Amino acid sequence: GLGIRLGVYLVGWIADRFGRRLAICLSALLAGMFFWPFALVTNFWGLCALSVLSTLGVGGILVTHSTYISEIVAPKYRNQVLLGTQSITAAISVFIALLGYWTFPDQWKLYMWIGTALQLGVLLPLLLWLLPESPRWAEAHSRPEEAERLMADLEERCRRASGAPLPEPHPTPHPVILAGPSAWRELFANPQYRSRVVPLMACWILGYAGIIYGVGAFAGVYMVDHGGSAQFVFGVFTIAAVATFLAFLANAWLRERVERRDVILAVAIMFSLAWVFAYLFPSKPAIAVFYTFGRVGTSLWLFNMYNYTAVAFPTRIRAVGFAWTDGLGHLGAWASVTLLGLLYGMGPNHLGWVLFIIIPGALLPGLLIRGVGIKQAGAVLEHVSR
Repeated sequence: GLGIRLGVYLVGWIADRFGRRLAICLSALLAGMFFWPFALVTNFWGLCALSVLSTLGVGGILVTHSTYISEIVAPKYRNQVLLGTQSITAAISVFIALLGYWTFPDQWKLYMWIGTALQLGVLLPLLLWLLPESPRWAEAHSRPEEAERLMADLEERCRRASGAPLPEPHPTPHPVILAGPSAWRELFANPQYRSRVVPLMACWILGYAGIIYGVGAFAGVYMVDHGGSAQFVFGVFTIAAVATFLAFLANAWLRERVERRDVILAVAIMFSLAWVFAYLFPSKPAIAVFYTFGRVGTSLWLFNMYNYTAVAFPTRIRAVGFAWTDGLGHLGAWASVTLLGLLYGMGPNHLGWVLFIIIPGALLPGLLIRGVGIKQAGAVLEHVSR
């Protein structure tokens, strides 16, 4: 939680100050360069230090991926492209789960080396080679010529990909307000943004403690406590990842027809029901089924919240606004590994843990974002976030 929080703030500042492309590439670099030492370090404090350093890049990509994509996609297709591209995380999770199935516990170092090679040898070069800067960011930082050049390049890419001429630009201008030297202060000084920041902070803190890290930290343990082996756990993770990939595509298919805040509440309810049944029927087959539904709820909640948060703020403070809400929310990650360790042992069949991840950890943030969240479906980015 600490490493991700630091990465969110650091890379979020870099993304707003120096550009989205640099921030995303830096995130990939940080994630890879501090991952491989896990194969060599085995003492507790060394692992603690690496846990902080290796997650700086994780925090960086959290604050940049939705920010970047939302800025280069038209309103009509925003949800489709956001969730369509983010579905790759679920597809990669299938590979990761299978890799863990094959390498743990005897070849766990191989798991680390392969992960590092993919991060530094595949992902980072692809980003450096193919990822353009956000034209909207360039415009917000008084670089109109660069913004025009970037737009021309993106238009040419689209023409080549589609094989057809592009329609004429929309005649109504949607100007991007220029960034100031202390624009981040608007988050709290401007009542409009303050009314978005505070609920989002609360939702992220509760969500990270419950529906995200709270369940993730103990779901595998829960399976083992009911007779599951390491292969059973990784096997269930693999099945859940496949189901999550398909769920991402289904959510993307909705495009902008359903409000994002409605989806957030719906998947929070789905997650909660899944874990109620996993508690009531704790056999291995039942846990496998209900964990899969719960995992779909977790993933769609998380990424819809990413996308909702990114679209809630204007370009000039989009990454910083994401950093303040998601970054502070990672206090919930800290809570989930300290408080929930105690709650997991309370009540029959770990009832204290189950109640926490469901009520304050999923239902409450879902209801909060549905009750006070802004409408985003189909809206022009600079209108909905102004």
